[in-house]
Amino acid sequence: MPGMLNLSALTLVVAAAALSAVEPAPVRLGQETQGPWWMGETALTATGGLRLDTKPWWSKATALEVGESFLTDDGRILVRRETFSDRGGRARDAVVCVLDDDEDGSLANGGDRDSDCYVADYNRDGAVDRMVDYIDDDGDNDPDEMDIRYFVDGELRYCWFGMDLDDDDSMWSLSGYEYGGPSFFESDAYGDSMVYMNKLNTDSGTWSPISECPFAFYDTDADGYSEVVVRCSAVPLSYDPGVDPDYANDYTHFAAPWGPAHARMGIVNVRYGFDVDGGSSAAAPLHYDFGFNLVGAALYDYPGMDHFNPKRRPPQVTVVTPWKDLRGICDAYAARETGFSWHEHADDTIAIGYGEHREQDFRWEGVFWTWERRFMENTGGPNQRWNVRREYSAIPAEKRELYYSSVDRRIHLKHAGEGWLQVGHFAGLGNIGEIRMFDTDANGYFDRWEYDFGDWRRVVSVTDERVEDLPWNVQDLSTRYTETILPEAVAANRRFMEAMAALRPFSPEPGLAEAANGTPSNVQRYAQDVLRELQYGDFYTWWSGVAAQVLAEFPVDDLRQLDAEKRAAQPTSQTAWDLRRTLSRIDTLYGQGKLEEAVRVMESSAPCFRMFTPEKDRQQEAPPGG
Repeated sequence: MPGMLNLSALTLVVAAAALSAVEPAPVRLGQETQGPWWMGETALTATGGLRLDTKPWWSKATALEVGESFLTDDGRILVRRETFSDRGGRARDAVVCVLDDDEDGSLANGGDRDSDCYVADYNRDGAVDRMVDYIDDDGDNDPDEMDIRYFVDGELRYCWFGMDLDDDDSMWSLSGYEYGGPSFFESDAYGDSMVYMNKLNTDSGTWSPISECPFAFYDTDADGYSEVVVRCSAVPLSYDPGVDPDYANDYTHFAAPWGPAHARMGIVNVRYGFDVDGGSSAAAPLHYDFGFNLVGAALYDYPGMDHFNPKRRPPQVTVVTPWKDLRGICDAYAARETGFSWHEHADDTIAIGYGEHREQDFRWEGVFWTWERRFMENTGGPNQRWNVRREYSAIPAEKRELYYSSVDRRIHLKHAGEGWLQVGHFAGLGNIGEIRMFDTDANGYFDRWEYDFGDWRRVVSVTDERVEDLPWNVQDLSTRYTETILPEAVAANRRFMEAMAALRPFSPEPGLAEAANGTPSNVQRYAQDVLRELQYGDFYTWWSGVAAQVLAEFPVDDLRQLDAEKRAAQPTSQTAWDLRRTLSRIDTLYGQGKLEEAVRVMESSAPCFRMFTPEKDRQQEAPPGG
């Protein structure tokens, strides 16, 4: 029947299409000859060994002068001698082979980044030292993945892998034939991308996660710049942080031979950073506002972590958490302890940013922990000390929890028992001081703030923390912060400072005044907060001195001799005491963050303040005892 014949033909076509869509089985270590010619040319031994002095053209290669080259007889490999500096600045005199994997004629121009592989023998001793392999998965003539393989004594030990997820033709920057440049700033920390390290398991001939596995970047608004960054530290779960406090950043472990401890790897540290105020852009790349530092011990075992690329040289299966799933993994990571860092402003004592944005101290790693006061292993560096708020929780947590405090109008880490913020060294200022935060009743919220600004010290303890738990949704958090929290804090600061200035003029440092009055932003609000605290210190100290001086001058005045109107209208022990009471009321409201109420008290009490300082003398007089 015609219909039956058509159905059978259709079935055959569908079956053939299904078979063609099936990926080939991975080529494993030692099976390279089963793949295309270029796999055989770089075939590894069972221990990951690769030498060039076994090639028929080796003697010709050793006779090359610097800058000379030749093509192998089949025309598929370019062999050349070149000199360069590696990432450590060491001069290298190398034999380099360029394999034109896709045979597109690139060797005529010295090779390209479209499916070409570069094999470098740094010392021209026949043992391979580095291999850089570019992989074009989608056939658009630019790389989608990239391997930087590191050999020790001619044996492969570990590899940096790169994934160009936004197809911007950018992954690793190189010095010679290894990860290079001054830092990862020159690599692809912008947009959607992921890099990671694996170590060669010579027992099984497979890859195993180690070190930064992965470092992932997320461009959530599709502007080409990242708003979320994640770094996972993969180390043996049996490691001793007392012996190896920074195992995940110690290259001696990566370069060492495979050992039994490497058989059970885990994620022991997660750095998870965010741009909350929407500042990440071409004008301010790598702009991150806050980050978690999570310490735990999670077995490296996640669905989809075996990443197979049939165009990769064996081993073809790498191990890494899937990029699309990683943020969910971080959201649910079981942390034994948590550090929380919030970037408030730049730190003029260091320069750890990049290029024209160097002074901003923004890093590709996001905002991460410091090895001061509370040690947390494998967090890395360098770190900004000044103007980064640090909060620490020793309470185990399986989810990320934040809250908003109406006391200081800031977002905090829930269950943090302590925190500190070293203030100063921005806008031309020196060391201003420190703000310390504590949860004294262990209910999960800060209830004590200590301001230590040199001669000015203030302690606030509240019984009503006036907090709001914030649902863990970064987009909603960003909207709430930029549209409500930030503008409300800036407006409240401004009204309070204006009310103080009406009763006691204040002249701040020009740089601080400029920073505090700039375009509303996270850093502008911080400068405004610092200015407000300095102004308040001056305001409170001055008027406290005035009240104390009047009370000292009228220790036993006979208020019976004055009628009610005069008692209320001139300096007496009564009006000085009223001033003292008013200052205490303002101080209480200020400490509770009720700035609007404090303004109302100041405005309603203005006559009491003004009777002690004649208008003509306000600009000239110094505080009593000052």
